[in-house]
Amino acid sequence: MKVAVTGASGHIGAAVCRELISRGYEVAVLVYNDISALQGLLVTVVKGNVLNKESLKELMGQCDAVIHTAGMIELGYKFIQEVYDINVTGTKNVLETAKESGVKKVVHFSSVHAFSHKPYDVPIDESRPFVTERSVFYDQTKRDGHVLAFEAAKEGLDVVIVCPTSAVGPPDHKPSKLGKAVIDIYKGSVPAVVKGGFDFADVRDMAKGAVSALTNGRAGETYILGGRYYTIKEFSDLVLEAKGTKKRLTELPLFVANIGLPFVKSYAYLTNKQPLYDKAYIDILQDGNKLTLSTKAQEELGYSVRELGETLTDTVEWFRTIGRL
Repeated sequence: MKVAVTGASGHIGAAVCRELISRGYEVAVLVYNDISALQGLLVTVVKGNVLNKESLKELMGQCDAVIHTAGMIELGYKFIQEVYDINVTGTKNVLETAKESGVKKVVHFSSVHAFSHKPYDVPIDESRPFVTERSVFYDQTKRDGHVLAFEAAKEGLDVVIVCPTSAVGPPDHKPSKLGKAVIDIYKGSVPAVVKGGFDFADVRDMAKGAVSALTNGRAGETYILGGRYYTIKEFSDLVLEAKGTKKRLTELPLFVANIGLPFVKSYAYLTNKQPLYDKAYIDILQDGNKLTLSTKAQEELGYSVRELGETLTDTVEWFRTIGRL
């Protein structure tokens, strides 16, 4: 079987490519310009993007299946055309081209953030309602792409939907937002952390789950690929433990982060750097459900996830190896 991968140069896409190759699949990748994450891999490269249907036809015309990982993450509440185009219109293009090209299987990457995290005392599983129009705009676009994939499955396309939580781990070439957080914590660029957390899972385990979905995933079904909830404090402690230092960061209450937000924005503007955090980030920390269930993926896809300490130790070592630390 030959498998196409969109977003192949991204964090999840690059891990998916490696997992496919390790299992003996032929791989064709869609890349826009940056192929550093794919260096040394035996893949067929197609230049293009999910908004260019001709490049999608070239990619899928030679493949039996496609894993659609391409997406854009931008945390905020306002409408951003590029995020909508890539996450919604791009998904529509992938699904339409897959059907036109006779692709036998599609694995679509949605997100656990397509689901509402409220009520917080009820675990999140695949039956959870979607987010509303009041949510972070990225979450809305992942919801809309998810619905498109579900509708395509109802119309006869063999589509499986996977919903990762927060992906961390090697390889992480760009790096990802969490990869950058690991680097910043390691280098001492983060003075303190705020109260709150996320469900973190190893990107390599997510890749295994997605590739397993090619053969074991049921059409029209959704599978959450999660790990375990950790506070940002626990995350930073594990990074510093991997560094080999006894130093630990102080955890501040969220109200302190809210008070400091204008100063963080001003400092970022004056130094021409990305702010350490913004309002959407604070809201997401407050909106986190502490129990996300991957039971369905475990039972049907054989999904499993390693401990975060192992993941962050591997991440630190990988960044050291490539000279980022």
